[in-house]
Amino acid sequence: MITRGRRRGAPGLDDRGAGTLEYLGIVVVAALLVGALVTAFVRADIGTVLACELRSIVDQSGTCGGPEVPTTYDADGDGEDDDVSAVGDQPTRIDDGPATDTGGSDTVYDTATPTTDTVDQDAVDDALDDIRDALDGGFFGVRGGDLDDAKDALDGLNGAEIDALIASMSDDELRHWINELEDGWVGGGWDREQRRELWELIVSKASKATLDRLAGLTDEIQPSFDDVGGDGARDDPESVANTADYDEVNHQLVVGGIKPMDIAQGAIGDCWYMASLMAVVQADPSVIGGAITQNANGTYTVRLYDDGKPVYITVTPDMVVRDDNPAFSYQSPQKLADGTQGYELWPLVMEKALALHWGDYAAIEGDSPGLGLEVVTGQSSSSSSLDDAPSVSELSSLLDGGGAVTLASFGEGDDLPDTYGNASDGGLVTGHAYYVKSVDTKKGTVTVVNPWGSAYAPITLSYAEFQDSFSTIYTNEVNP
Repeated sequence: MITRGRRRGAPGLDDRGAGTLEYLGIVVVAALLVGALVTAFVRADIGTVLACELRSIVDQSGTCGGPEVPTTYDADGDGEDDDVSAVGDQPTRIDDGPATDTGGSDTVYDTATPTTDTVDQDAVDDALDDIRDALDGGFFGVRGGDLDDAKDALDGLNGAEIDALIASMSDDELRHWINELEDGWVGGGWDREQRRELWELIVSKASKATLDRLAGLTDEIQPSFDDVGGDGARDDPESVANTADYDEVNHQLVVGGIKPMDIAQGAIGDCWYMASLMAVVQADPSVIGGAITQNANGTYTVRLYDDGKPVYITVTPDMVVRDDNPAFSYQSPQKLADGTQGYELWPLVMEKALALHWGDYAAIEGDSPGLGLEVVTGQSSSSSSLDDAPSVSELSSLLDGGGAVTLASFGEGDDLPDTYGNASDGGLVTGHAYYVKSVDTKKGTVTVVNPWGSAYAPITLSYAEFQDSFSTIYTNEVNP
């Protein structure tokens, strides 16, 4: 099974160190309680203040929950991080062009349904008062309990009421709230998981106008793509990192069913994830269909998995575009149900959800094709070298049973077999991920697919060539 690395706990303290920390903890708590008592005499009832201060001391949130997300992974198991974005002769998919102008005045998303929400102004005013009280902080500043109170104030509000509440807050107030969420009391704040719960509440209900305003104050609504491609991209004025922008393209979530070839890796090194999505769709398209829910405000809530546990990430339909084309998970315009030309959005939605879950688009460049299967299915993947790969008949049984198979190719420094070469001519490329489309038990062949899209024909290999051509094979039952 491929799992993401976890930060291990600090080495155990000796008795003297532990005793010292316990003593210091008692002193700190005592000092806080004294401060609370002093404040209580000046400001409020002693019992109420003590209860509040004790609650905040106990439940103060911070970044103690461990690292937020990984950014790279050793795809082929050689002990070194692989630069999967370096994919040899990968063609340029996006024509050079100026950044798309996103300065439109739209206040709702194109796919939003007409709302029947009404605004209870008293509820909005009460919630606003509660949030302002919570963010006031007082003597001890804004604590974890105060942030809980601010979030609780939003519970029960509909989308129109959230819009009205945010519209009533100044940019300075919103920046203060976001800063407290991210940094907080004495560098605390909330960890990323807690912040995501708040943003999910807002993004799944609020209008485009509200979300555009908030996105200008935090990158936890529209994940950054500034670091995609590394230093080389930052230094290149024509790179996607420097010429793209967010915009809502004319789109439909699914066009003509969910199919593997709906996917084509774009200008980002996430072949490991694209190949995994293709393999899962081939195995069972309903996994993707059941993973995406369209909300009334036009946003999409995506179910992914983290260590086998479902996580839900809501993304707006704004995608990274350059020259009016999606830059990631490349798409060609096609005819939509309303007769217009547009884009099939589900691959971009799945890609953006992972970027937002892990932090930004750069975080999803370079990882394991086995992890990609786990992220989408929630089921553990198995991996092995090709010397221990399943036989042709075993691969056939796995695919026929609804399983998914992905592969990692060799790196540039390896002694490469003749199956490597120009991708346009049917050659394999280094540092890349593929998925197994089919096997022919009679001929003893295995057909693999490059996630660069339909312009690249499937590659059929003899089983011996198959074993010689890849470093690692990953299998996943999808629906055990």
